[in-house]
Amino acid sequence: MMPPSADFDSIETSLRRQFAPGETIHLAGTPDFPLAFNVDLPLPAGPANGNAGIRFEGMQISGVENFHVDGSRSGSSSGSTSVCIAWDKLSVSGAYVVTGKASPRITMDTGGSMLDYGDEDILPGGATGVTPIDDGTKAAMLDRARAQRTRLMDDPNGQALMSRYNEHNEVYNTVFVTSPAARTAWAAEGATKDMALHTHDALGTSAAPTPVNPPPDVATFGPQKKSYNGNAFDQQLQVIVNTVAADPGFNPFDPSAVPDPDSKFTKASLAAMTFGAAVGQTGNTKDTVTPLTGDQVYASVNTAEKPAEATVNELANLLQQGTQPGGAAAAIAQANNWRVLDEDDRRQVRRHLFAHMKERAERETVKIETVWTGACDAEFSGASAEVGFGVEDGRLSCTSVTVTLPAFEFELDDSAWDGPAAAIVRERLAEVGFIRSLLRERIETALRDRIQAAARMLGGNA
Repeated sequence: MMPPSADFDSIETSLRRQFAPGETIHLAGTPDFPLAFNVDLPLPAGPANGNAGIRFEGMQISGVENFHVDGSRSGSSSGSTSVCIAWDKLSVSGAYVVTGKASPRITMDTGGSMLDYGDEDILPGGATGVTPIDDGTKAAMLDRARAQRTRLMDDPNGQALMSRYNEHNEVYNTVFVTSPAARTAWAAEGATKDMALHTHDALGTSAAPTPVNPPPDVATFGPQKKSYNGNAFDQQLQVIVNTVAADPGFNPFDPSAVPDPDSKFTKASLAAMTFGAAVGQTGNTKDTVTPLTGDQVYASVNTAEKPAEATVNELANLLQQGTQPGGAAAAIAQANNWRVLDEDDRRQVRRHLFAHMKERAERETVKIETVWTGACDAEFSGASAEVGFGVEDGRLSCTSVTVTLPAFEFELDDSAWDGPAAAIVRERLAEVGFIRSLLRERIETALRDRIQAAARMLGGNA
């Protein structure tokens, strides 16, 4: 057993024993991400109008065994030790597939801002009736949103919220990519865009703080004059319904059907329900407004109690309130202190479910074609991991691993790309931040898990 007072060299030597020469870490493939919409694609059967996407597969990290221990060590009476692992160089390689599929036009940036694209991003005929936000404002909004995400990570409750989102963000992205009805519901005829602009402005007024969620007598949004809370709770409901409905094995119109608790779609839907319960702790509901400034929102997050996790029975009951006649399901919800839907909510549930089932039937006849394939890779120095060790029952144990990556770019071999679609795909790939963030998170997670597994072996092998 390695004693708690072991020096850096001992820790480094012991860690290195856990890695094989030339070892690689394999990453799971990604789903298809949307890139360009309503463009002329060079499909195998001939040029056709459709949507282009991209997925990554066969991704692997190499160079993980080439590291050294570099950093400060902190000791205490309990023998705790913290070291920094620095990699000399890491390489990530794999393959990409650009895909093409005939589908309805998408006019929302599902991979980034969740706002409508500008006129330059879509071809004529794709107007939504919602005036797009100019590029400068959109960039500023994304920058401020990223800053809020960083601020959330300063608090354990905020970290839990972000962790829950990161756990399910691929599923939510899949829902919006594949469902025009979900995108239309999210746009809410411009209400969500107006709310996003209001939130952006409210978070930037430190001198005279403005409530993020104003009462309806102060401000309304979109042509239907929706209240902030009203649209927010409508969006939560549609995300819950559209996410569980996206499970191909679940038929919400079967009275005996119950969402599969092991389905990724069910889990993501339940996470959205649980988040709604957390929002309820602020005193806000669809019809009741407790105005909160940005600082008050963060204070609420910091002091909030962990809400009870939503259950499959609760989710099934919500769907039943919308699909079944009579008030039996609502009575069960009330008895269990679950969300009781009003008539407008019930209509929404039915509308979302019908639209989703219609889309599901239409998608079954659409084939995804391969447009281009090629290699992709990245190579970078400066990656590190801080590894914490403690002593448990007289044995050294790993207590934490935090991976930090430098800024880097993936290089794609696009030499075979040609034609108008190629220029559009290249431009969109450079702009869509979601894909880069997802790949980066996957690399960080894979490195963290591998180092954690190696570090946990030290107590028995050192």
